[in-house]
Amino acid sequence: MSRSQRLQRRNEKVRTLFDKISAKNDKWRVDAVVADVAKQMYLSTRTVEAILKGEGIYGDEANGDPDQMNFAF
Repeated sequence: MSRSQRLQRRNEKVRTLFDKISAKNDKWRVDAVVADVAKQMYLSTRTVEAILKGEGIYGDEANGDPDQMNFAF
C-alpha cells in the first residue's frame, strides 16, 4: 500500500469517526468533536479540521465539492 493510499484511508477514517462522534453527541460543539477525533487519531486539531474541510494537501478528488463541509471552527 502506497503512502498516498494510507493517507487517503486515514482521512476517510477521520471523516467517519467525526460523523460517528457528532451523531452520538449531538449537543457537542464542533470544536469538541474535532478535539476528540484528534485525540483518538493522534493528530493535531488543525490537521483534523483541514481533513474535514479538504484544505490544501488534505483535499482529494474523491471528496468532491470543497464546500461540502463548510462550517466554522
